[in-house]
Amino acid sequence: MEGEFKGADFAEKTPVPDMSNIMNKSIVGSWAPATPSVTTDEASKKRDGQRQANGEPPRKRRKPPIEQADRSPPSHISLEDVGGVDNVKEQLKDLLVLPLLCPEEYQLRNIPIPRGILLHGPPGCGKTDISRAFAAKLGMPFVEIAGPSIVSGMSGESEKQVREHFEEARRLAPCLIFIDEIDVIAPKRDSAQSQMEKRIVAQLLLSMDTLAMEKNDGKPVIVLAATNRPDSLDPALRRGGRFDTEINMGVPNESGRERILSALTRQIRVSADVDFARLAKMTPGFVGADLRDLVGKAGTWSMDRYRKALEKQAADLESAMEIDGEPNQQRSHMDQSIERLIRRVRDKEQSRPEGFEETAITMDAFLTVLPGIQPSSKREGFATIPDTTWEDIGALKEVREELETAIVEPIKHPERYAQVGISAPTGVLLWGPPGCGKTLLAKAVAAESKANFISVKGPELLNKYVGESERAVRQTFMRARSSVPCVIFFDELDALVPRRDESLSESSARVVNTLLTELDGLSSRAGIYVIAATNRPDIIDSAMLRPGRLETLLFVGLPGPEERVEILRALIRGKPIDKNLAEIARRCDGYSGADLESLLRKAGQNALKRKATKVEEVDFEHAVTTVRKSVGDMRKYENMKKTLATRI
Repeated sequence: MEGEFKGADFAEKTPVPDMSNIMNKSIVGSWAPATPSVTTDEASKKRDGQRQANGEPPRKRRKPPIEQADRSPPSHISLEDVGGVDNVKEQLKDLLVLPLLCPEEYQLRNIPIPRGILLHGPPGCGKTDISRAFAAKLGMPFVEIAGPSIVSGMSGESEKQVREHFEEARRLAPCLIFIDEIDVIAPKRDSAQSQMEKRIVAQLLLSMDTLAMEKNDGKPVIVLAATNRPDSLDPALRRGGRFDTEINMGVPNESGRERILSALTRQIRVSADVDFARLAKMTPGFVGADLRDLVGKAGTWSMDRYRKALEKQAADLESAMEIDGEPNQQRSHMDQSIERLIRRVRDKEQSRPEGFEETAITMDAFLTVLPGIQPSSKREGFATIPDTTWEDIGALKEVREELETAIVEPIKHPERYAQVGISAPTGVLLWGPPGCGKTLLAKAVAAESKANFISVKGPELLNKYVGESERAVRQTFMRARSSVPCVIFFDELDALVPRRDESLSESSARVVNTLLTELDGLSSRAGIYVIAATNRPDIIDSAMLRPGRLETLLFVGLPGPEERVEILRALIRGKPIDKNLAEIARRCDGYSGADLESLLRKAGQNALKRKATKVEEVDFEHAVTTVRKSVGDMRKYENMKKTLATRI
């Protein structure tokens, strides 16, 4: 018995190798590369090390707890730093102050507090800044959610993050939640690309519904959200009880820009000669971010001038010296300049350069950097306010007077129309032969009224994909609503809204219908003025010309003899050309404004051929023989004028 037990014990200590799978192992082993690999013993040790003593798989290590995010109110911004948006501040004051600081008053009256506020407008207009500034002023916990950071590739992770943020806000209540770029996480579900997007929207809807005070022991939580594209949000988010209040932060007007500049330079030293009113007049189409860029670049320009002054001062001091006994000629000019500047900056005992005793930013700094800054609205499709003035238009006095009454006066003095009890005309159609100044008139109107200006060439809105052309029309008016007062100029309107009949395609008819709908005199059209230009009013759909749409039709015809002289004088204004030479325009019968511009160009080219330094009468005489009239038969325009029964 004892020997049997010993044999059994020995058998346990020396296990018999498993021969059943040896052939598979040998085949698999033959696949291994010839490079040194881990030995069988090492591999078995590694596998054993991955298991516990009882043979079970090792327990997963718990990740260290994520550090709790700071939810204290922002401290780097204040309401005083956000200027030019007093109307938005007033609305947020009504929607945030009492609901967050006195929620018990709402409970006593059994009134629900606002749950969601949607701030929308073009990029850079201050949506994020004003949200943070209000949280700082109220001293409330601030849960900030960046829209793209919510989206995750893991299934269910995005919805979990939405839930956790809202649950955290409920624990911290009273609290403000701010969702930036909400259109990223809440697009329309009917056009969503994946099921994940739909689930995120659904989770956001459910989370918004849990913010009612009665579900959170009377502690209020209000959600602020910002987006540049409000129309891309799911409609369920924009109903009452969720984002029931929408605030449009548009492109600031002239007075708004002046207040923004004052706020941006509140803690910056600026010279006494800085004229914010003048800068505001010179920055049409600029939003808050563009004006901040202007102030920053003006400061950088001032520093560049100071650096150059330091270099000059150091060069004057060392003009006759050698550095470390080494002649200056043996080193490059740039190396000498860098070393000279470093040594001068380290010399704190040296006096400041002459003229730089003050560190304030001057008006010259602003005026120098301003031409190099492109406003954000221009990148978004705006043409901003053109620099064309009435002085650039040498004639068309009667048309100019009509445009003054129809557009300029309602923008400049809306109270006069309110006193009389009438509304301003909604649209103007400029029509006539090509080259007579229709586009120039539209630009001058926008410049004279100081309104934002959107220039749209009719064909560029057309798109071969179904629905894209109509969307482009709607987007144009949406941009205009964000920039009130705004003038929309449709050039070559006949390409966009041809007459609807059997021969017109269905897609073109939808574009016409969309534009007609936008042009209807709705409340959303307040502050938006439409000017259109065409050479072919006879092929434009008649519904466009009814009262309430393009009701004012102005004929822009060929200039007369005196008007041609005025146009040519306007064209040579500011050029080294004798204005008396404009009298030659009297002989140019049938010439349009574009023809007279071509006349001036041809005269200049002839002067260059003669090797002359200025344009003289002989050059104009030669140009008259080479420039042909661009407008042929005027009888068709006269017939259309009678048909349309215009006053001009």
